[in-house]
Order: sequence, then C-alpha cells, then structure tokens
Amino acid sequence: MKISGQFLALCVAAALYVAVPGVARAGAVDLNDWTAESYPAVSSFGAGVWTVASGGVTVDQTVNGQPTLFYSDFSAQGTTVTGKIRVSGGDDDFIGFVLGFEPGDTSNASADYLLVDWKRRPQPYNFGTPSSDPGGTALAGLAVSRVLGIPSADEFWQHATLSVSGGGGLTELARGTTLGSTGWVTGTEYAFTFDFGPSNLRVFVDGVKQIDITGSFANGRMGFYNFSQAGVTYSAFEVDQGSFPVVPLPPAAWLGLVMLGGLGLTRRLRRQRA
Repeated sequence: MKISGQFLALCVAAALYVAVPGVARAGAVDLNDWTAESYPAVSSFGAGVWTVASGGVTVDQTVNGQPTLFYSDFSAQGTTVTGKIRVSGGDDDFIGFVLGFEPGDTSNASADYLLVDWKRRPQPYNFGTPSSDPGGTALAGLAVSRVLGIPSADEFWQHATLSVSGGGGLTELARGTTLGSTGWVTGTEYAFTFDFGPSNLRVFVDGVKQIDITGSFANGRMGFYNFSQAGVTYSAFEVDQGSFPVVPLPPAAWLGLVMLGGLGLTRRLRRQRA
C-alpha cells in the first residue's frame, strides 16, 4: 500500500498533538491530575484544603479561608467543560471557577485570568481591613470578573481595584442573566457549562445561559475557586471540544506537519524530474 507524504504528515502531527502536555483530551476529567493553589494566608484565615475522592471524580474544599483554587492539567481555551457543584457547609460566601489561570498566578504581578464566582448573600468586608481602606460590600449573585496581578482579599470581595492593594485588582465584566442578584442554595446541586475561547466566554447554569461576554482573553487552566467558604464539592466534570477554537494544532504539531509535508513535496518533485 502506497502512503502519501501528506497522509504521513497528518499522522505524525496528530501524534505530536496527543503528546503535547496541557492540551485537553475529550472525556471525563481525572481530578487527581489537578493542582491546589491558594493566595497567602492572613492571620488565621488560611489556605484551602482540596481532597480528591471517588477515583478522581469529585473534590471537596473544606477550609473557610483565603481565595483558593484547584486548577486543571489542561488549557481551557477551545473547550467546553461541564460539571456539578454543591455546597453542604454553612456560611454564605463565594464559590466558583477560574479560566485562563496559570500555575503561580497567586504570586504573579502579571496574572490575567477570568473569575466566575457566586455569593449566597450580600455582606460587608470584615477580614481585618487596613485603616487606609474602609472596606466594601460583596453582592449576592453570579458574576464574571477579570483578575489582574495580585489582588487583596478585599478586592476579590468587592470585585474592585483599590489603591490599598498596589499589586492588582478585579474588574467586574458582567452579572448572571437570571442569577446576577440571586445566591446559591445550600444542599442544591448546580450543573455548570463553560464554553471558552480567545474572544468568548459563555456560562450556563442548569441549562440557562447566564454569562455571554466577548473580549481578548488569556489562555490558561480551568480551575475551581472558593473564598471564605468551606464544605464545597465539585463533581462529574467532563471536557470536550468547544464552540470557540484556538489554533487546532499546537506549534510542535504544526512544525512536524510543515516539515513532513515539505519532505513529501521534495520527493515528488525529484521523481518528476527523474
């Protein structure tokens, strides 16, 4: 059987694509491959604790503390991610997700990612606010914000950029269509869907589109997010091809494709001249 140079090139490129780390594979997500990262503790308000169970299907966050994340082993752009979230613990604070997060962003002055968080009830900030910042109130409901640099806890709380931080801040981009001022309910399981691309983010809750924004968004990991909220379970997450693709093959695969395609063309030209 004669195999064309183009076919060989495509096969090798596909193999390279599968071998490249950080590229999402369609199917169920194994949470054993994810990584926990928290913003620095403030007094006794410490880092999150993420415990994976059920063979990598679920993860529980059990600490009422600083903003904490549990991020994927794949980049989120070009994917659709689905999964469930449920709060069993008390309190009424933030649960949610991040997209475009990079490992180490909790201490990265150049961090740039999206935060989709959901608060149960409105509440003033009360975590040892410095005298230079009187603090503010967190609103109930679902919202998406852009996170830059290293925000303070108060900035996460208010979705704001405050002079007291000096290292970053948040800009709220939109609130949920029907959940923008409605908090989550303890004991209720919610199904989330994220469709994320370089210029788009759509978020659905229980099949209802809550967020649909456009812009220029950084690529990076998908992750779970809690702030001052314990007793949260994330489960049954799956990843698939999204509606907003990035370059379909990573650079290494394209390089292999071009090199092998060029080699095949050279050989054909030599045969024609012979």
